[in-house]
Amino acid sequence: MKRLSSAWVPLLLFFAAAAVGSLPEERFPPKGSWTNSTHRFFPDLDARMNAVRYGRWRAVEIAWVSGINGRLDQRFSSYLLSLLADPPRFAPEADRVAPRFAREALPIFRALHWGQVFEQQALDILAASDASPRLNEERLGRIAALYRRERWSLSEPAEPEVSGEAMRAAPASARILLAGTRLFVLAAEDLAAADFGQQRWRVKKTLEDFDRSVAQERSPEQATYHVAAPTVVSRFPVVADQLDLLRRFRAELFEALLPGGETAQARHERDERVRQLARRWGLPVEGIGGR
Repeated sequence: MKRLSSAWVPLLLFFAAAAVGSLPEERFPPKGSWTNSTHRFFPDLDARMNAVRYGRWRAVEIAWVSGINGRLDQRFSSYLLSLLADPPRFAPEADRVAPRFAREALPIFRALHWGQVFEQQALDILAASDASPRLNEERLGRIAALYRRERWSLSEPAEPEVSGEAMRAAPASARILLAGTRLFVLAAEDLAAADFGQQRWRVKKTLEDFDRSVAQERSPEQATYHVAAPTVVSRFPVVADQLDLLRRFRAELFEALLPGGETAQARHERDERVRQLARRWGLPVEGIGGR
């Protein structure tokens, strides 16, 4: 193989630097000794959470194209149940699981992405082996402050008007997604309310409840941090508020995706509803649909 001429080396280095510089800068999340604590100390919990994360993105991708209907129910349910049979060890790369949604609804995609990062970091802090009320408060306060500085962070809008139509249109998907939300809420409470020695049996019980709720036809009870995680709310109210906002935002998004985008008219209706959602939550509308 011929050696590259020395004259080409600076040019190649320039293009490499330009390519790296063009990548989006992700200042958040901060790094710390608690990073990936859930993965290290509670692998079964982390694996099921990763399956739920994959499922959330897959549900949004299907709903973006096909809408909320029986087709979503069938495709999503089989997808997530197969994931739960062999849960993934690592969290998803969201733009790979929901590529069209990432391209065609960029502001909403980024809001969900940063919400997932914030949620994951909060749980890692609570699962850390050196966790204590004081350290947790300090660490959670730090990531909450960084999250609020992000352009795509969510601020509380006016009271939402969620009709529940999406849940009725795809009941199996709604039941599984509801069980996934409940898993995150109860796991946060387990990790915050117990010391490191007690956390394992509490998390084990939560996982057993989650596995039963996914397998059953009966919908699990609605769970929010302010209802089902009193310790998190009392000790870390800012974090609990933000995580409940993320749940509300996701529910409103599914309502907005009801018509899907398989026809020109359906795409127009979907895009307008999603733009209205973005305006309510203080997000830009550029990059949604045809605009």
